[in-house]
Formats: sequence, C-alpha cells, structure tokens
Amino acid sequence: MDDSLLVEETPDRAAPPTLDAFLAAPIEEVRRVAPPSLVWVVEGTRRSAALAGIDTRGDAYARWTLSRMNDCVGLFFDHGVRHLFAPLLSPSQFAEVTPRYREHLVDWVALLVRDPALLAPYQRHGWRLRLLGAESMPALRPLAEAFAAATPRGEHTLWCSVVSETGALWNELLGAVVRTGARTREAAIRALYGEDIPPAPVMIAFGKPMVSPEQVPPLMQGRMDCYFTQRPGFRLTARELRTVLHDHAFVRRTWRADKTGRAHEALGFRRAWEEGPMLGLGLRLGPFWYPVPMALPLDGERASVDSGGVGG
Repeated sequence: MDDSLLVEETPDRAAPPTLDAFLAAPIEEVRRVAPPSLVWVVEGTRRSAALAGIDTRGDAYARWTLSRMNDCVGLFFDHGVRHLFAPLLSPSQFAEVTPRYREHLVDWVALLVRDPALLAPYQRHGWRLRLLGAESMPALRPLAEAFAAATPRGEHTLWCSVVSETGALWNELLGAVVRTGARTREAAIRALYGEDIPPAPVMIAFGKPMVSPEQVPPLMQGRMDCYFTQRPGFRLTARELRTVLHDHAFVRRTWRADKTGRAHEALGFRRAWEEGPMLGLGLRLGPFWYPVPMALPLDGERASVDSGGVGG
C-alpha cells in the first residue's frame, strides 16, 4: 500500500494550520509540505489569449503564452516543487485542421530556447528544461538536445511533453525498459527520464475532471490528489497554489488506523452525505464544457471547517 495513504489523524498530532494561517506563512513553511514532483496540465491557451485581447494566429500569441507559463513555473519552483511536468502538445492539437495552427506547434515550443527573453529565466535561476516525446517524433530530437544543452544543470526541472499520437510515451517507456532491462519502477524511471524522480502526488489541471496518459507521463502517477481550475491558460496565483498545497498536505489526510466510532460521525452531516452533488457533471457555455455550479447541502448541520480548506 502507498505509504501516503497511512497518514493518520491522531489526538496528539499538532493541529494543522488553518488556510488563512497557511496563506500568510513564510515561504519556508510552505516548501516543507510541497510535493517534490507535480503534474500541471494547462489547456485553453487560445481562450486565455482571446480574453486578453491577443491575436491567437501568430508568434505573438505563442510568446505571450510562454511568457505567462514562465511566470507560473517560477511560482511552482519558489514554493518547493522540484520536478514540474507540463504537457505542452497533445494528439488532439496535432489532429486539428485550424488554419495556421498545426504546422506551427513545434516551432512555438522551440521558442523556449530560440527566444532569449523566454530562455532567460531558466538560465538566470538555474532551472532545467527537458523535452519528453522526442523518441516518438525524430524531428523533435534536435530540440530536446537544445533544451538540455541550454540548461544543463539545476535543482528544478520543467519536463515539457509533446505527444503527437496516443500511447507514444508508453511506447517510449517500453522501449527504455527493453533496452536497459529495468526490473523495478525506480529502474524504469531512470531508464526513461535519465534520473531518479519521485512520482507526483498532485496534479493541477484545467477543465473537465479527467486523467489521461497524455496528461500524466508514464510512471509519474502514484496516489494523486487532483485539482481542476476553470480559468483557461497559464493563470495561477500564489494564493491558489498555496490553497492547493494546504488541501493536499492537511485537509485530505483523513485516514485512521482505528476507525472506532468514525462512521457514526457522519450523522452530524447527514444532508451532505445523503444529498451531496456528483462531481464531474457539466453544462455547455457556447462550444465549451463548464462544471455545474455546486451547492453543498449543509444548512442546519454542524459543519466544521476550522482546520479545513474553506477558511481560517
């Protein structure tokens, strides 16, 4: 069993910080509970650009988008994440017939090393850029080499993935395992990524609540807490990130070895458990999916949020 499942709430355990206290905590305290690896799935970049008044048909859109991405990457690294996995291109994008889009996809990713302004934060802070997917797309190999050459060393790594066909990354994994003879998960990770990387226990994604192999690279998924924003594009504030980290580190730790009397505590929140909503249902906003607004049925019940993710 995953050890992360066995984080027990015991009477002598120090009370976790309230959300308000965690939001105001020194950065060192936040870094102590941040996961070393995190999956960050961003979609809707054209939607985000359109909302900002940016033309989505040219390089200006790509540069604006990647600049916003770099700002968010710095936020993750500053808060203690060391390995950040970000799918940049997926099979659905390569399948598009939108004029002046598909043929520019790889060139836009290449701007990360070809545009000095976009590369500068990585070289200035000692962040590494690495590209996944080059084994399946030979045309990407020079770009993968350029990423590594431009950012050879560092304690923080942005792992960008480009996946043109469903299952491509799994094919790369199988090839690495056969080539190296890896017999354990840890050995397979070293074979595929070239180093030891702990699986990611947190995913922050956009839009529809779903997980796919194109979103979470092979071997990086363990017991994963998933969070979904409905703000398109590379938009993330320190408050939002800290709220996620607080929920992951403290609010979701509900397992107990001794469950005596635990089930009966649900009686104090009967309406929540008997009338609660189904997460994942949505509605259409024009051509887009959006989650159905949720109201928690707790009126008249003794809801306790004094150490949870709702407030301080």
